[in-house]
Amino acid sequence: MQLNTVYVGFGGGSVLQLANREHQQTMSYIIDTPDGKTVVIDGGHGEKYMGLEAQDMYRMLSERGKQVDLWLITHAHTDHFGALRFLLKTQKPFDLDIRDLRFDFPPIQWLETVENGSYACPVADFLQLVQEANIPVTPLKRGDIISVGGITVEVLCDASTYKKYRSINDTTSVLRVSFPKRDLLFLGDIGAERARDLLNECPHNKLRCDIVQMAHHGQGGADRAFYEVVQPKVCLYTAPDWLWDNDAGGGFNTGPWKTMLTRQWMEELGAQVSLPLAYGDYLLK
Repeated sequence: MQLNTVYVGFGGGSVLQLANREHQQTMSYIIDTPDGKTVVIDGGHGEKYMGLEAQDMYRMLSERGKQVDLWLITHAHTDHFGALRFLLKTQKPFDLDIRDLRFDFPPIQWLETVENGSYACPVADFLQLVQEANIPVTPLKRGDIISVGGITVEVLCDASTYKKYRSINDTTSVLRVSFPKRDLLFLGDIGAERARDLLNECPHNKLRCDIVQMAHHGQGGADRAFYEVVQPKVCLYTAPDWLWDNDAGGGFNTGPWKTMLTRQWMEELGAQVSLPLAYGDYLLK
């Protein structure tokens, strides 16, 4: 997998955006903090795609000593928590030292009522595996500020308003990660409705951020009005090649996805750099 290095001036530490290892969309980040701690955001897919992303995640964490000081999961979709679920099922005994695991998932009963109930069983299985591995879990809650290794993570929204929505994407926990000199906004898969509500709930200066992980893989998530407030300059697209080019098999921009529209918005709003999974891994320093 090609590794591309981009210098953004964090003032210490780095963020590794991991590309998909197979055809599917995914979201996976490893943060090396200025003080040598390891933070994971989501982690990517699991066993549905033979565990290639999970295995690569395990290899990279092994190279870092197998200690994860903080693991954050944005929401209850398997392209975000599936890699950790796969490792919990296949690594026996499980030997990653996860010091702090945080997420905020809606109740299983609600998950059974949305998206054909297809995520209730994977989430229930994941929760059981986490419990069996004795991993300490803390719920992500709006307003939390987590300090680890010279960075801070602020939780701008959580899943507590799940009853208002009919989409798991709209239960995403949005995270603002602050390095010594630069900040990143992780939007997960937040949808347009939840993004509009977030604009009303959150001070706009906390949403304004030069480096942004684009909502829902860069398509069909937050709308233009949201990005007009955020004003990103460096856009992180968790979009593989087919999604980046909106290619459902018929060629460039022949698919049903809204990636090209989002890309147009970002160009019009003055974004300077776009970093999609289509071009490999990206190391931001």
